[in-house]
Amino acid sequence: MTINRALAEWLVAILFVAVVGLVFQQAATDMAAQGIASGGPYDNAAAYPKTIAIVLGILTFAQVVIQMIRSRVAPHDNGSSVPVRQLVRPAAMVVIFAVYLGCLDILGYHIATPIMLATLMGLCGIRKPLAIVLPAILVSLGFAYVFEAWLKIVLPGGFLHLNIAW
Repeated sequence: MTINRALAEWLVAILFVAVVGLVFQQAATDMAAQGIASGGPYDNAAAYPKTIAIVLGILTFAQVVIQMIRSRVAPHDNGSSVPVRQLVRPAAMVVIFAVYLGCLDILGYHIATPIMLATLMGLCGIRKPLAIVLPAILVSLGFAYVFEAWLKIVLPGGFLHLNIAW
């Protein structure tokens, strides 16, 4: 089974627009209610995700414009087809990230993040356990250090209330 390449590109653009919208919705509702999205842009936890969402929005807009120009230059070129099986891995990555976000409050950052990173690395084809576990732990600790020690943002501790005193 195949899907038209242009349709696949539009579906990806729609997904990215939805992610950008979700970030701004969360910053305006949940994060604001928790008091972590108030104040100036450099005084709150919403500044980083909003910045990433804006960059993602700009890149998505550029990609959509490129798609539109390409379709006008060659209007009768339907493009190639993409086998649906090639979309399984990217879709699985989105699902893994959604499950990670759903489990973050329950498991906490220090448990959920290495598991999510290890799962993504395994999905991408890494098979050596040390090449999966070591980077997953080091990357999650590195991000935790940046957010907790430098930015003073408390990450979710989960049911075990795990937090590192940096």
